[in-house]
Amino acid sequence: MRFGEWFQTGLPVRLQDNPPTEGDDTAADPIEAITETAADATEAATEFLGWIGSGELEALIALGLVITLTLAQWLARWAVLKGIVQLPRNEDYSIADLFYRVVKRFHTYFMIMIAFVVTDAMLSLPNAVSVIVKIFFVLAAILQIAEWVQEFAVGFIRRNVARSSGDARALASAFNIIKWFISVAVWSVALLLILDNVGADVTALLAGLGIGGIAIGIAAQGVFRDLFSSLSIVIDKPFQVGDTVRYGDSWGIIEDIGLKTTRVRAKTGEQMIISNTNLLDYEIHNMQRMSRRRIETVFGVIYQTDPNLADQVPEIVAKIIKDVPAVDFDYCGMSAFGPSSLDYTLVFYSLQPDFNRSMAAQSRVLLALFRGLQDHGLEFAYPTQTLFIEGMPEKATA
Repeated sequence: MRFGEWFQTGLPVRLQDNPPTEGDDTAADPIEAITETAADATEAATEFLGWIGSGELEALIALGLVITLTLAQWLARWAVLKGIVQLPRNEDYSIADLFYRVVKRFHTYFMIMIAFVVTDAMLSLPNAVSVIVKIFFVLAAILQIAEWVQEFAVGFIRRNVARSSGDARALASAFNIIKWFISVAVWSVALLLILDNVGADVTALLAGLGIGGIAIGIAAQGVFRDLFSSLSIVIDKPFQVGDTVRYGDSWGIIEDIGLKTTRVRAKTGEQMIISNTNLLDYEIHNMQRMSRRRIETVFGVIYQTDPNLADQVPEIVAKIIKDVPAVDFDYCGMSAFGPSSLDYTLVFYSLQPDFNRSMAAQSRVLLALFRGLQDHGLEFAYPTQTLFIEGMPEKATA
């Protein structure tokens, strides 16, 4: 139901005398509808101002009541805002801050229109005055509600962004984008409601905008995909700046998350620039979020090792690794009979998940293992070949 139908029965204007019929082209012309409504509003406003300036007792009482009700609403808003300020705050952009911003957007023009509507209900104002009050109340209500919705939505997003631990620049960029989308959406709906209220055919307007939107969307679908991928990265946080990630057959350190691309410092030193959409198409392994890094290695001892000593190798290795700092022993045992060695599998964890520190921990473990096994009389195997000769040919005699 249109807002205009609420007060159409009291319109002393052309729209009431000649309502648009189905198939009438004027109903589909927003410019003509706005022009007619403006003329109607001007006519009603002239009568309204004439009534206010007439000095009649009813007009003076109504004006005084409007002023009183407006002041009462203003004082109520002031008291609520003062009460919110005194509430304890445990974090930035709390619920109290969000409520404060919404209440602060309770504008005086909307208070005045509320006061006029209440006065009209109490005093039964003249028909022309009642119509102009209702017209401007509807317009004021649309603008006020749109601003409240925008402020609440933006404030809610701002609160979540402020509580996020992501990159400040990326978060600021994402917030500005979301804020822009919210503003466009809210005020587009408000504009359509206003056009619908003045009698414009918004269905035809939406159809035209839909065709144009489809054309723009097709032309810029790549940009929008990367843009929404950027928002997905910032909001969902699969990785952040400084994280080491592996994607596909590559891995590197995230250096920057932009609106269209992400910059990754590859392990070979060069900077890789990859679109956000392509990056999210991979299965991403975030190495930074490991509490510890698992390292597995294989070593071998010679076949000439005494079986009893070979049985003690796992225990010997466990004691060696327990003395190495920042590592945690997990498992050691014989895993295979190799071509030249008795093979053992060793599994341990680096308590520092950073790649460089994990490699340093692995180096310490291997050096300690090399020394410790030699101290216990164990020899590392290496590929060798033994040549067996069954007999030597006899020397030829003259």
